Amino acid sequence: MSIVRRREGLTHEQFADYWLGPHAELARGIPGARGYVINVAQEPEAAGCDGFAEVWFDSEEAARTAFSEEPFASVIAADRPKFVGDQTIFLVDEHAVIPPP
Repeated sequence: MSIVRRREGLTHEQFADYWLGPHAELARGIPGARGYVINVAQEPEAAGCDGFAEVWFDSEEAARTAFSEEPFASVIAADRPKFVGDQTIFLVDEHAVIPPP
């Protein structure tokens, strides 16, 4: 998971357009990813962030490998400053109480 706040100087709309456009295209190349979902906050000021992203992998090892594997690691690291001001990345254990359809 990652909680994301936009780079200073961008509106929330500009941030979302970049995240869902050029950045999402790069993210399609995450090595070993089983899924990637971008959640854009409807009310970023109330949420305290502009959104959060979810990426699924088969294992913790696969996740760690994906973000350190070249050339992807360098490409994604170079892209983040274009729209991200602050980002908190962390691993979670998912527990679906009501599984999504």
